[in-house]
Amino acid sequence: MNPILSALIGLFLPLAVSVFGTFTWRKWGKALDLLSVGALLVGAIATCLGAIELGQSGASVSTSVPWLWFEGTGIVFSLGIHLDALGAMMLFVVQALGFLVLVFSRWYLHDDRFYGKFFASFSFFVFAMSGVVVAPGLLQAFICWELVGLGSYFLIGYWHDKPEASQDPEYQANKPFYATGLIESKLSPSSAQFKAFLVNRIGDFGFLSGLALCAWVVSTWSGFHGGDPLSWSTLFGAVAAGAFGKVTFLGFSGAALLTLAGLLVFLGAMGKSAQFPLHVWLPDAMQGPTTASAIIHAATMVAAGVFLTARIYPMLTPEALVAIQWVGAITAFVAVTIACVQWDFKAVLAYSTISQLGYMMLGLGSGAEAGGYGAGVSHLFTHAIFKCMLFLGAAAVIHALHGIQDLNRMGGLAKKMPLTALATGIGTLAILGVPGFSAFWSKDAILAAASAKVSIASVNGDCTFGALIPWILGLGTAGLTAFYMSRQWLLAFWGKGRDAHAVDHAHDPDKPSVIVLLVLALFSIQAVWTGSLNPASEHSWLSGLLATPLGGLHATAVGLPEELSRVIHIQTMVATLVLLVFGVGAAWFLYAFLPSQGERTAQWLRRDPPTNLVWQWLANLWFIDKAYDWLFVEGLGRRGGKAVAQADLSKCFSLDRTIDEAAGLTGWAGRFANFFQSGRSGAYAGWTLLAVFGALAIVLLYK
Repeated sequence: MNPILSALIGLFLPLAVSVFGTFTWRKWGKALDLLSVGALLVGAIATCLGAIELGQSGASVSTSVPWLWFEGTGIVFSLGIHLDALGAMMLFVVQALGFLVLVFSRWYLHDDRFYGKFFASFSFFVFAMSGVVVAPGLLQAFICWELVGLGSYFLIGYWHDKPEASQDPEYQANKPFYATGLIESKLSPSSAQFKAFLVNRIGDFGFLSGLALCAWVVSTWSGFHGGDPLSWSTLFGAVAAGAFGKVTFLGFSGAALLTLAGLLVFLGAMGKSAQFPLHVWLPDAMQGPTTASAIIHAATMVAAGVFLTARIYPMLTPEALVAIQWVGAITAFVAVTIACVQWDFKAVLAYSTISQLGYMMLGLGSGAEAGGYGAGVSHLFTHAIFKCMLFLGAAAVIHALHGIQDLNRMGGLAKKMPLTALATGIGTLAILGVPGFSAFWSKDAILAAASAKVSIASVNGDCTFGALIPWILGLGTAGLTAFYMSRQWLLAFWGKGRDAHAVDHAHDPDKPSVIVLLVLALFSIQAVWTGSLNPASEHSWLSGLLATPLGGLHATAVGLPEELSRVIHIQTMVATLVLLVFGVGAAWFLYAFLPSQGERTAQWLRRDPPTNLVWQWLANLWFIDKAYDWLFVEGLGRRGGKAVAQADLSKCFSLDRTIDEAAGLTGWAGRFANFFQSGRSGAYAGWTLLAVFGALAIVLLYK
């Protein structure tokens, strides 16, 4: 199938379903699910055929139409489709995983009061994410990037009328006595969607600033002869030709200016991919349906940041890659330490996702010469599949236990839910990096790339400290991942049920949902990716898209000598296997062989100094959330508001009058804005279209 046609099908079928569902979900909810599933099935088939066609030719295809132009300048911003090996594969993953999650959701949400709305919102999200993947340049990527944020906003706040955790009897009844770290008065679906929105705006400020900087540099470059300055080909061509060395901005020029532009765009990726310190929104986003978490916060939305970083790779300087590597390593380590002490089934997976996203950034930041690009991209795909399956497995467990998410009340579920236990067990082995499973191939490649970067720095006579610390943090993350993921599976599925009333009636989901789990489990096996039963095989049918993209800075990147690369991979494999044995062994001893000893150990860690200080630090999420709350929400927000109120009560008439007039103006603006806030998605869509066409009309009149 023509790749362009396949991309159009993948884009507009979900959009059509979303528009139809927005107005009809209350009446046609039970029919809307089949329509949504059918649309994504057709989209998955079409994008698969398009990816095969593109893979066979080994080329890239693009088409675009003018959208916004500035007469006399030659600048024409375009909207369209660009597909290469990376984009075609990612588009298929979005469509295929979306289809599988919707099939599972028909069972998981079958009696939910907002049933039809979920499928409409989900379809909109798939459309937006597909738009990011096929974007022919930075501008369309940013537009669809914002639409992805809107789609996730709808899904995170799906149960918008649910109370805060502090006022939720079900949450209070199910949490353990030692639960801490979360600000329960601010934990609800509505608060979580606002938190995700706000944190991502910080990242998007950087993205938009980087976009504007790139547009200015390229459009003023002497080699620019008209067209879209933000298209991938034009942008990367300008980078390769040294366009950033022709101008100066805030004292930056050349490589420094290009580094600034790359890091500004990467700041947007930090928000979407929940990188430290912008990771705080992702755990709260688990307030949405677990099936929404499976696609948004494991498989696609959070992967969008990694995808964008891979897409702009040709413009990332060595200095920018160092920053990316450090951000990824710190993110991976911080998240993995928090995951080790989590009691909530979904929270463990949430912090696991953050940690694995950090791994991907660690790989990309290791550089093309070290093989980091291919390592990071390969883990992007393998993780999307097994983490999607792990979240769906969590949905099956939580549904079977009627909402219980406390790992300490589970146990023995392997006997009650054997197929769910099998699938999640395979996913767990995959994320651990056990030989024969997918992450052994992709995650070990990341650590090997980080190690290779140390070797490259040593050979070049550079300081190795900047590369050594991320590599050490990556190894530490691997060992702790083996522990906490084994702990989760053993607490949930092994031994005897610790809450007999809840566990005794548990059972596997319906047949279509079980098939979804098993299909995803199949793709968590390494042989499916490499076509070889040899776990040490480095080749894959993805090899074409794992090559460093042509153009820009890394077109002529030369890797390590083959012999040295082989030695580094063997050393990495041995190190990770040793860490794997220790991590799994510790979890097995504490939670399967001598579970009573495990409970005593947990009590000791929580109770006695100095270990209780470490446990408090980790259980309180490194106090990052509470610091943000104290500084921004309660500090600048609440206490700042009180300070303004105190000033308003002062006897200074002029100040009092000024503040009163400002308050009156704010009240008027609020009443005016309230006119547009009807609470109806259709109305919002209408106002948005009116604003877009109004802006276009102004531009056309002005010219």
